[in-house]
Amino acid sequence: MTQVVTGHGLDDLLTATGRHPFVRCEVTDDLAATWWSSSDAVAFQRTRKAVRRTVNVLGGDDGVTELLDHLPEIAAIVSPGRRAFSVSVPQHLEPRLRERYRVLDGGDWEWFHTTTAPARHPSHERVLALDDVARATEVRAFLEARSPTADTEPGQGERWFAVEDPDGSLSAVAAWGTTRGGAPHLSSVAVDTRLRGQGLGRTIVGAVTRRAVAEAGVCTLGMYSHNEVARSLYLSLGYDRLCAWSSRPVVIDL
Repeated sequence: MTQVVTGHGLDDLLTATGRHPFVRCEVTDDLAATWWSSSDAVAFQRTRKAVRRTVNVLGGDDGVTELLDHLPEIAAIVSPGRRAFSVSVPQHLEPRLRERYRVLDGGDWEWFHTTTAPARHPSHERVLALDDVARATEVRAFLEARSPTADTEPGQGERWFAVEDPDGSLSAVAAWGTTRGGAPHLSSVAVDTRLRGQGLGRTIVGAVTRRAVAEAGVCTLGMYSHNEVARSLYLSLGYDRLCAWSSRPVVIDL
């Protein structure tokens, strides 16, 4: 059995992953203080909004499997004293996680990345900055009705954009936040269900992505895996789907 090695520091983690964009965008110095490697895979700490840290396991199938066997030791460092902690593995390896541990219900999601701005389109002129603080109640109601799984709330510091109807009501919205590593991150994309099929999703995602790439050279986003329409849209706008994760709470027997 290949030995699991403990690593320290973001520079070495980036080297071990070939400077993988997910690691570059989602992992900071403090999160990379301790990480683990085995053959061609790494396990590293990550968090977006929750205080509690999670562990992502990335790499070749054999290396990921070796690191899964090492989860009790990793959990003792990441979540000392807790019987369950969150683990994200490549979706096709989720059964191997279940073979080894008691796994609770979680979610399947995908992470996208682009450094290429979509082609400019005249419809992008319709996308305007939105005052999400002044219009917080309106935005929340729009998301609740059109995208109840949206994970970004207005008034939390993100930059919001919208397409409006002629009467000023919302037709589409999107939030521009940042990853832990400081990269633009697009979230809470929602379109009025009565207007779907008119290209508003393409308009707002394309326009905001163009702005993000122009400003920062990159844009990222995540989506739940069941949303095939969104996946097709993002791929057609030049995004690469670099990760498909299964995130699960894993019970560790102490």
